Amino acid sequence: MDSIDHSAYRVPTGRPFLLKELYSKLAGVGELIGALQVPADPTEYEEIADSLYALFNVARNLAPDRNATGCHLHPKGAVDTEAPTGWGRCLLCNSHRRTGRPDVKAAPQGPRHNWAVPPPPYDHTVLAQTMAQINDLAAEVNYRSEDEAFVHLGDLTHTAFVVARELSRPRNSSGCAQHPGAPLDPTAPGGPQCLFCQGQARRRQTGPPTVAIRPSRPVPGYERRRMPRPPHPPGNG
Repeated sequence: MDSIDHSAYRVPTGRPFLLKELYSKLAGVGELIGALQVPADPTEYEEIADSLYALFNVARNLAPDRNATGCHLHPKGAVDTEAPTGWGRCLLCNSHRRTGRPDVKAAPQGPRHNWAVPPPPYDHTVLAQTMAQINDLAAEVNYRSEDEAFVHLGDLTHTAFVVARELSRPRNSSGCAQHPGAPLDPTAPGGPQCLFCQGQARRRQTGPPTVAIRPSRPVPGYERRRMPRPPHPPGNG
C-alpha cells in the first residue's frame, strides 16, 4: 500500500485565528473611517487611532518576531544609537566593525523604530491611501503566504496608526508652535495671540514680581503654669 505524501509545510500556530481577527478589525476600522465627514475634528480620530493600534497588534503577531537590533547573532543585545549609514543597529557587531574602521562617522539620524514610521505631512488623504494598500494586501494573504507579506502588512498598519494618532492631536488654534493648544489673548497688540507667550513677554518687560511680606510678629514664649493642689479633706491630718 502506497504511503500518503503529506506536504512538509505546516501552517504556523495561531495564524488562522489571527487572520480571522485581522479581517474583523479591518472591517471595523473601515466603517469608522467611512463615517467621517472630512475635515473632521481631532476627537473623531481618537477611536480610529485606537482601533488601528489593535489592528497593528494583530498584524504584528502574524509577522515574524522583530528585535530591536535586527541582528540574528545578538537579538537581545544593545542598540547602537549612532550607527553609521548602511550599518545595522547591533552595538556589538558595530563595535567590531569600528575596530577596523576607526574613522567612520555616525549617521545623522539612525533608525529608532522597529516598524515603519511615515514622514509628514499627516492628513486624511495619506490615511485613506494607506488603508487602501492594507485592504489590497489583506485580500491577497492567506494561511500559506510568505512571511514577507505579513511583515509588509505590519508596516502598513503601523503607518496608518501613526497617521491617525497625529490626526487625533489638537489643532494649532493659537498659531503658536510652542503652545499649539493654548488660549488666545484678545487684548494683545496686533490682534489675538498666544496667552502663554504674551504672559512670558510681560514678565520679561516688567521683571520678576515684587512680593510684599509682612514682618513676622514675635511669638510669645510658652509659660508653664502650675496648677494649684487640691485642698486636703478635713480629718486626714
